[in-house]
Amino acid sequence: MTIALAPATIPDGTWPAADIVVLRGRPLRAGTDRATLSRFGDPVWHIKPAHPDAHLNITPLTWSYYPTIFERPFKTFFLAALDHPYPGNPDTVQRGAERASVATFRYWFVDLQVFAKWLISRDVHRLCDVTERHLDAYRTYVLNLARKTGRKADLLAAVRTLWLYGPHLPAEGRLATGYPWPGAPEEDLKSSSGGRENKTPRIAPATMTALLAWALRVIEEVGPDVRDAWVAHQQFRAGIHPSQAEFHGLATAERIARFIARCRRDGTPLPGHPTKDGQRVINYSGIQRMVQTTTAFSFTSNQKRVLQESGLPIAEDAYVGQIAGRIDGRPWREAPIAVSDLRNLIRMVAAACFVVICYLSGARPGEVLNLRPGCRARDEDTGELLIIGRRGKGYDRASLAETDSTPTDRRPWVVVAPVHDAIALLESFGDYAFLFPASFTNAHTKRPNDFNARQAESITRDLEAFVDWVNTTFGRPGADVPIPPDPTKHLHASRFRRTLAYFIVRRPRGLVAAALQYAHVHTKVTLSYAGRDDSSWMDDVHLETLEMVLEQNEHDAQLLREGEHVSAAGEYRHRVQTRARFAGRVVTAGRSVERLLDQANPNIHHGEGMTCVWRRETAETAGDVSGELPGATLLGHMNRANPHWAALETGSVLLLTFTGPHSYVSPTVYEKTPAAPTWNFTAVHVRGVVEKIDSIEETLGVVQSTVRAYEGAFGDGWDMTESLDYFRKIVPDVGAFRFTVTGAEGMFKLSQEQPGEVRERVRDAFGQSGCAYKREVAGLMNRLP
Repeated sequence: MTIALAPATIPDGTWPAADIVVLRGRPLRAGTDRATLSRFGDPVWHIKPAHPDAHLNITPLTWSYYPTIFERPFKTFFLAALDHPYPGNPDTVQRGAERASVATFRYWFVDLQVFAKWLISRDVHRLCDVTERHLDAYRTYVLNLARKTGRKADLLAAVRTLWLYGPHLPAEGRLATGYPWPGAPEEDLKSSSGGRENKTPRIAPATMTALLAWALRVIEEVGPDVRDAWVAHQQFRAGIHPSQAEFHGLATAERIARFIARCRRDGTPLPGHPTKDGQRVINYSGIQRMVQTTTAFSFTSNQKRVLQESGLPIAEDAYVGQIAGRIDGRPWREAPIAVSDLRNLIRMVAAACFVVICYLSGARPGEVLNLRPGCRARDEDTGELLIIGRRGKGYDRASLAETDSTPTDRRPWVVVAPVHDAIALLESFGDYAFLFPASFTNAHTKRPNDFNARQAESITRDLEAFVDWVNTTFGRPGADVPIPPDPTKHLHASRFRRTLAYFIVRRPRGLVAAALQYAHVHTKVTLSYAGRDDSSWMDDVHLETLEMVLEQNEHDAQLLREGEHVSAAGEYRHRVQTRARFAGRVVTAGRSVERLLDQANPNIHHGEGMTCVWRRETAETAGDVSGELPGATLLGHMNRANPHWAALETGSVLLLTFTGPHSYVSPTVYEKTPAAPTWNFTAVHVRGVVEKIDSIEETLGVVQSTVRAYEGAFGDGWDMTESLDYFRKIVPDVGAFRFTVTGAEGMFKLSQEQPGEVRERVRDAFGQSGCAYKREVAGLMNRLP
């Protein structure tokens, strides 16, 4: 059932005029011809000019798909959605002044068609005649459709959205019911797309490593040759190539004679091309292009005969440029670049540039495809290399400027030098509006380069073609292919970002680095993106750690057998000799790897200056366990009545979260606009294996260690001796545990993303605050470099 809300303000009841420009309230792409914009009465609405992403093909709204009687009401709804912010609803928090992206409209358009046609089947011809009984019947109809749960949720959500815009619609064109299906069971309406771990498969390491390596080689060795050939080809077409100067002012016959003489002098054949039967014939259009200056002309039959009777050999193609790049010590191509190969070679070089830019920056594919020439930058304070582009999510990020000279929503990515090199190469191909135009070589009529970038699906095809080209061109008989296939599925650009996250997170302190680069506020978001335990990420880490430990154990044992001298070697020798006896084991699950690692790890840590043998007895009383946490043991206890105690299982992998100083940051302290509120915080996440302690005496020891630690840090030196008997009475109700650390990551967000002067204002404001948390945050900010 539905419930009634407070009545909304009823508009004047008139329908929009047919000549209203539907995008009149939206910012448009620079260069849009306003005279061509769609109007309310048009049978098709073209809404693409209001979308900022040049790589997307936004489907127009074709109104013939709707029942004729419902065309005007639903047109009015979409016009309201274009003009007004998305309304708040009773089930969610108000979204502020955010308007729906026009990319969303194509989904609403399809989903509301289903509703409109269902109404017609129920003999309902006006939206204002829809009753709550109709809505309940439609919900039942949708839930019984043979569609995925997420699609059913979308169909129902579209009707809710139609209701929410009611205050902006004429009375006849709005749903006169209460809010549809409030409090409906979550499993019925919840979309299946939100709140889950990213399941996009990573690219296999062997494939990704080879793909990146070959992309870098192509950019360095092949790219400049292809670029020079393309520039020369364009100069020939424009009549401004330096070699064309000698033909300036000559008659056509004289040009032909001079061209033949030059070919004889230089020993070059005439440009040619193959026929269907495999014969070579003269490429007259290629010669015309080479001997013209600024005036296009065609050869007569007599002039063609002169070329035929010249006696010069005919080449397989028309060639342009020189081969200077080398792969494995040899020219990457034996013959000069053929004009017929240029289009595909440019496509391959652009694909290589895309691999390097997209993968090494961590930017989304759409963000890379929308980069424009001049996007390279350098941070004046840190010297870091940057690229500047447009964020890829949210309507607010898409606020369009009226001209390209007033860019908005500029977002920096920190990158490495190869990314800048790839961008510089792309910029040198010519004067294009985007680094990746819709086409470098062919002018599109439907998607002209001035307003459109290459589409994501085209880049996906380019990537697969790049792999095939590298393997065919540079592969050797009998050897493995240069770029091995990915075992999971076809390559596509959306897999780069998650693959990079996976590799970053696996590095020391990589979780924090990935969170900063990907702009994730919480590291758990980054872990979800890179791959959680159930997607094998931690299994991989444990397995590789086990392999490393076993190799180190064997190496240490070998050195001892060879007579290595070790000071105070009793404990060291014992651990090495006992742990080195590993005969091998078949493992089928991540938990088995963790148990083997616990058994095989001797907790011996080799450094450049010394080797440390970790011992719990000394570590517990040291007071300060500094340096790397992996290998350390944490002690803790809780009441056995606590449900957490029953949930603990020895051998389980857990995550402990330690929260430090944190505080809200109001934009008022920035003293600049635009700005957004945020939260400065510090946290450490420690992952490890838990072991429940059964012994009463060991549990008592944990309690005593806890008292000593806290009294030393926060107390007045209380002596627990006289209370030990009391401790023994309560210890049976205490559950103690050990936690062996396998990894730790810290996240310290202290306004590092802000310019120096803004960060100083935040720090000063916090330092003068009466809030202790803010003063502690300020103290940490003082320690930033």
